[in-house]
Amino acid sequence: MRKIVAYGPALVVLLSMAAVAVIGPRLVRQMAFVQSEARVVLARQALQEDDILERIDAATRRIAQIVEPSVVHVDVALRFGEDGEAQSSSSSGSGWVYDAAGHIVTNAHVVGAAENVQVEFANGRTVMGKVVEADAFTDIAVVRVDPGIGVIPMMRASDAPVYVGERVFAFGSPFNFKFSMSEGIVSGLGRNPRTGSTANAFTNYIQTDAAVNPGNSGGALVNVRGELIGMNVAIATGREPARSDRQGQSAGISFAIPLGVIESVVDQIIDTGEVRRGFLGITRSRFGSGAVPVLGQDGAYLGRGVLVQSVTDGEAADRAGMQAGDIITQIDGNEIREWHHLRSVVTAARPGEAIPVEVFRDGEAVGLTVRLAEFPNAVLQQDAIRPALWRIGMGVEEQSVRGGGRSVVIEWLDPRRDAGEAGFRRGDRIVGVAGEPIEGLDSFYSALGDADLLRGRRVRVDVERGEETVLLSLAISP
Repeated sequence: MRKIVAYGPALVVLLSMAAVAVIGPRLVRQMAFVQSEARVVLARQALQEDDILERIDAATRRIAQIVEPSVVHVDVALRFGEDGEAQSSSSSGSGWVYDAAGHIVTNAHVVGAAENVQVEFANGRTVMGKVVEADAFTDIAVVRVDPGIGVIPMMRASDAPVYVGERVFAFGSPFNFKFSMSEGIVSGLGRNPRTGSTANAFTNYIQTDAAVNPGNSGGALVNVRGELIGMNVAIATGREPARSDRQGQSAGISFAIPLGVIESVVDQIIDTGEVRRGFLGITRSRFGSGAVPVLGQDGAYLGRGVLVQSVTDGEAADRAGMQAGDIITQIDGNEIREWHHLRSVVTAARPGEAIPVEVFRDGEAVGLTVRLAEFPNAVLQQDAIRPALWRIGMGVEEQSVRGGGRSVVIEWLDPRRDAGEAGFRRGDRIVGVAGEPIEGLDSFYSALGDADLLRGRRVRVDVERGEETVLLSLAISP
């Protein structure tokens, strides 16, 4: 008898499986979409209920509203018409209002050798400004404008400490995009970067990751209260150290001159028209940064300081009782960890000022009070001009001549750099600068400084080459 086979149930199973195969993924996708939609709805609801980001945005807008009226755009013009309008512009940068009298602060390398600049405020008002003084050694310049109906000075965080991790905002004109604002944090303090073409001999910079580009130089760096803590000065890029780092683009590392240095220099320029700097009268090791570990009497590590290699007889440190071998750890309440820290703090004080200094001697802390002397001009000029000459490919040395005199000879020259292209040669004997005779390195550096070489002026240099005298010119881009 033939077996009867029922195909109905099997067919139902097959159809059901087919339906699942077709409809199942769609249901899964539908369920996933519903879950995503639910998450979006919940996130929107939570964001509507939590206004923290709106409050942050509102605070950032208020900082812009506070700072922008005190920020200026600076155009440096080479020629002016009879109406005072700039006919050709060589460079531009940023600045900010220092006081109600119309003093504007910017970088010395922004104004260069100019005597007059054009200053534009955020509201579009444009006025002519006169350069009061530019201090190439700290890269700080003061410009005076007629305040007219009035100017709004920048709020300053005077005497307020700055800490790593604090949020900061940089203002300026990057790539000529005027009155721009960027945000970042303080990435480091007490930095001594290779700053390319700057002649700043007293670096103790604030490092930040706020976007800073060419044109931001001279602009304000402010804290979350809209108070100035520093002035943008330099950008670190991956370029060769001998090149100018200001010509590159922001790589997340930029530097600012701290407010304490700015106020010391600017107040002196406004009050007296010149800058005087404190001087200790000590030397450090020629090798490294001068930093050494500080050890207690039990050998415990207590931190770092700067070793005093020697003390100059009769100078400020000697009169205060400082000794060779002392390790300086604090000056006027500032921790000293590197030589450039020490130099910046000391030179920010004025000659004659008495400041407390802490040194470690034989494992014990010793407190001293030092009445500062004045930084020698010859040392100042040499410390700034010598590295500037190296950057353009020239190194000089002092040689004795018959009769007991001293001369300056070009000992090293790179013909591919600016000095070589200007016609200087290795072995040239420099006999005159700006029409004045030269005898020895001190007079050479002082003459170049007095001729405003560091501010970008082209200076005449007379050299003896064999039996002839050659007239050349030397310039360093500010």
